[in-house]
Amino acid sequence: MPAAEYHASAPPDALILDEAEVARRKLLLAELQAALTGAGLQCTLTCRHRLVLRYSDEPPHAPSGPTDPALHVFGRIPDVITTNGTCYRLRNGQEFPISDHSALAAAISS
Repeated sequence: MPAAEYHASAPPDALILDEAEVARRKLLLAELQAALTGAGLQCTLTCRHRLVLRYSDEPPHAPSGPTDPALHVFGRIPDVITTNGTCYRLRNGQEFPISDHSALAAAISS
């Protein structure tokens, strides 16, 4: 299976990832979780799996499989962080390089 597979009409969160890509993104989010916990923020790493029971239907139904893992941050203003492997993305669309945990922590804390 390719690293990411989806139908053009499927929503972005329906992106199906292969196991290696999911593991890579989970590792990056776990590293961020450790940094944010050290900064006093409570976080929970979650994994998501898209399940399509009627996979033989025509699009927009996409195949079942793992989708983007997410890091839920429970701060003054709760947020959800995802990654594509090169940057972290907040719910509002803001992006931060994966090497800059402190800028991301400052953005969430402010």
